[in-house]
Amino acid sequence: MLVLGLGLHGGGLAVVQWLARHQAKVTVTDLRSGSELRPTLSQLKKLPIKYVLGSHPLSLLRGCDLIVQNPAVPAQLPLLVRARRLGIKIENEASLFLKLCPSKLVIGVTGSKGKSTTAALLGSMLRRWNKKTVIAGNIRDTVMFNVLDKVTETTPVVLELSSWHLELVGHHRLNLPLAVITNVHPEHLNRYSSLASYAQAKAQIFKYQSPDQVVVLNYDNKTTRGFSRQAKSGVYWFSTEKPVPVGVWLAKGAAYWRVGGKNFKLFDQSEVKMSGVHNMANVLAATTAARLVGVPVAKIIMVLRSFVGFHDRLELVKKVKNVDFYNDTAATAPVATSAALQTFKGRRVVLIAGGTDKNLSYAELARQIKRQVASLILLPGTATVKIQRQLKTWPHVLLASSMSQAVRLAASCAPAGSVVLLSPGAASFGLFKHEFDRGRQFKLAVKALAKK
Repeated sequence: MLVLGLGLHGGGLAVVQWLARHQAKVTVTDLRSGSELRPTLSQLKKLPIKYVLGSHPLSLLRGCDLIVQNPAVPAQLPLLVRARRLGIKIENEASLFLKLCPSKLVIGVTGSKGKSTTAALLGSMLRRWNKKTVIAGNIRDTVMFNVLDKVTETTPVVLELSSWHLELVGHHRLNLPLAVITNVHPEHLNRYSSLASYAQAKAQIFKYQSPDQVVVLNYDNKTTRGFSRQAKSGVYWFSTEKPVPVGVWLAKGAAYWRVGGKNFKLFDQSEVKMSGVHNMANVLAATTAARLVGVPVAKIIMVLRSFVGFHDRLELVKKVKNVDFYNDTAATAPVATSAALQTFKGRRVVLIAGGTDKNLSYAELARQIKRQVASLILLPGTATVKIQRQLKTWPHVLLASSMSQAVRLAASCAPAGSVVLLSPGAASFGLFKHEFDRGRQFKLAVKALAKK
């Protein structure tokens, strides 16, 4: 058995540990070196695993009966192309988990933005209803194969699934009883040929559902609204803008549930702890799924009153000299940074942004920066170059070569009562190990600033 891509996020590690514990003969290959993978390899020391690092030689296919592909590994990799020709079975952590998972209630959550928050919210709502609920997936804290052995037939499972996960979920025609899509915006266009092909990767979450299963879609998003024409399953909606045929919507400061042609008030918007229209959409998505499962409204409200958000997503790190420092490192696309800025409308914002481009447009974000941002600190990268081109001669831009320098520059530009917001709108490759390392370095820099 070959694990293709070990990585540093924990998903590959958990798969390898689980396979080894269940007596599989495992070979691991990764393009990174042993020193780069040291944090992961140190947790595999005592397991009987063969490693091939620094390359993916085709010789690894000799005697191989199954490949577990890390979601970050492209499908066009020569080793995978050859494996498909040879008829070798290819899985990823999501497709393998779904095949092995005994639960009768697995809810999948995907979307360009908001899927982590929605999955965490929904999981919290279900946990109030059933304490054994498991939340896992494309979430750094709880990866799938760390929880698989705890799951029984009656365990509710909430999975956050990326488009990369869903490529093989769809390939194997796997279905989930309940699926949620928060939205689809231009993302990962360095990997997908077009927005349409990226959207179809997301659509795999409901493509093979049966008529008695359900998909929850965002009525306010053009792409997800169009998904309803592809669905063989039942469709429920959520909307922050208008009443929906069936599902949950927001009107005059309250959320309503429509089912069977009747409307029921669920809760007042004032009971939601999180701020921002995008977070309200996440709340409605999670609420729709929770109601479909049967979670009582009272338990949903209990969660909404206490849930303050998910780490690395508009996370308040610290107040330093009456300036609020927010970590939104998970904003890896312009649309996410735009939503974060909307949250602070009316406040003076110093924005730390930039990084590696994913073949996305920065035109609209640049216009919003000119309208709303007092000062912009840019980290190095190809996306930074694109942002600068869009801003042209706009004068309020400073360049930083490191996160600590970016935080110091931002603090020097931020008067009392303002916000310093790390919301890069780009990938983290190059300067950081990954987006969470970027957030970690931001938090360390802010805490160092507070000590001065």
